[in-house]
Amino acid sequence: MKPVNGLLRFKGLDAPVSLSVDERFIKALPFVFANWPHTVTQTAPQDAFASVTYRDKAYHIESPFLDKPARHKDPLNTLCALVVELAWARLRQDETLLCLHGGAVEFSGRLVLFPSTRKAGKSTLSVALAAAEKTVYTDDFLPLRVEEDGGISGLSSGISPRLRLPVPAQVGKRTKAYLKARNHISNRQYRYVQPKGAELAAFDDAAPVGALVFLERRDGARAHIEPASRADALKALITQNFSRAINAAAILQVLAAITEEAPAYRLVYDRVEPAIDLLEQTFASWDSPAPVFRAMPDSGLFDSPLDSPDGAVPDITNGQFLQAPGIYEVATDAERFLTGRNGKTIHYLNDGAAMIWRLLEEPTSLAEAIEMVAALFPEQPVAQITDDVTATLQNFSRNGLLLKAPEICHTGENRADSAGNRG
Repeated sequence: MKPVNGLLRFKGLDAPVSLSVDERFIKALPFVFANWPHTVTQTAPQDAFASVTYRDKAYHIESPFLDKPARHKDPLNTLCALVVELAWARLRQDETLLCLHGGAVEFSGRLVLFPSTRKAGKSTLSVALAAAEKTVYTDDFLPLRVEEDGGISGLSSGISPRLRLPVPAQVGKRTKAYLKARNHISNRQYRYVQPKGAELAAFDDAAPVGALVFLERRDGARAHIEPASRADALKALITQNFSRAINAAAILQVLAAITEEAPAYRLVYDRVEPAIDLLEQTFASWDSPAPVFRAMPDSGLFDSPLDSPDGAVPDITNGQFLQAPGIYEVATDAERFLTGRNGKTIHYLNDGAAMIWRLLEEPTSLAEAIEMVAALFPEQPVAQITDDVTATLQNFSRNGLLLKAPEICHTGENRADSAGNRG
């Protein structure tokens, strides 16, 4: 088979993918990137962000951002891996974008997001929703953009939904008929379904975020939808966010705005069509405005993360400590989230850690923290409290959340007689 050498260019990306592949790979492209315009050109080489080479009966993907080259024998598996590199390339090119792992489908002019959950049927549901004449924005990754007016939009990938094979028994007649009526390309693991018309949004089409739906598939379950807590929703979005190019404070603020203003639900189901009927009923209209990022951050907030603070990790066994400056905090449903001082990390605080964090509003030593927590929970063994408080402060210290308090000279009259201050 005659090899194809050239550059694979995608709309919206400055850098291409360098190709040296066979015709099977080229023929698979329009099935996978149905609504993401792309071309293969024979122009002079230029800097590419990745390469795909077919040799020794396998496709090899190389990229500076891969620890080692990826190797696949099948063109579809190769393209599945390439989609990940394309997602990262898009984020590196526009560092103001966040990105979530999950699906997104338009209902009544807004996007219902389906954050990724293992084996919950996200991609199957996306294909079935296309069969129900809904517009799919993605079944894999969704870039998010904060608009000039503060609105939060999801952007279409233009990539066809990918169905895992075999086709689940839970899909009904409508979806089965749709699969027969649409062109597709398959291997033993996956099928990419080539949509028509408005079944798949065009690349970079934007729609406001409307709601979050967490999928939970249970054998034999009657389809029902129930509220999900804002704290659980925020945890899930933080977990599924993979835009680490911008400061963590910006990420946390945008995700918090979504979970504060967009309703969050849990959809429990088995059969796909009853689940779709329930979604259509729930989102037939919207009774509140779409989420808005109301307090636009300083321009520097969307800059790349800072370098990690210089210097050794503070020794928590020596001296008193305070909350480090530059930490952004979000509280929702009485649960707290913090950004690391280096702008790269987001931390969830359980009840115990949140209590210790509050203590650090004033200079506090390890011994003082143990003493105060033990006083609040006299029924708990002191040894267990000591271990838990020590581990929490060590975690704060490792992540740059602590600042050592300056030593203060005390007179005999005002010197506090506590374990942390005894010389």
